[in-house]
Amino acid sequence: MASNEQPNSVHHHSSLQKKIKLKQERRQHNVSFVMMILLTIVAFAAIASDAISNSVAILFIIVLAGVQVFFQLYIWMHLGHKGHEFPMWGIASGLLIALITVGTLVGLIW
Repeated sequence: MASNEQPNSVHHHSSLQKKIKLKQERRQHNVSFVMMILLTIVAFAAIASDAISNSVAILFIIVLAGVQVFFQLYIWMHLGHKGHEFPMWGIASGLLIALITVGTLVGLIW
């Protein structure tokens, strides 16, 4: 009888850990969703109210967009988890190529 209780206990513990992990992930998703909505509202309100000048507005929106990209990639796309190194290398390579391309074009135009 004792041998039958051991695997059941381990399975129950594993199931409980999975439920806790899912609950934490759901909470992170909800918090990041609210944060993205708030960032969008802040960006819209700042531009609509003319609270910041046009030259600062572009930088302000780019910074807020960067924060939203972080939330999208790390929370919603789970790129912060183990096993997602390959997609991260692809994103980093793409950003490097884009930076080199933009830098080259700016250099050619200037």
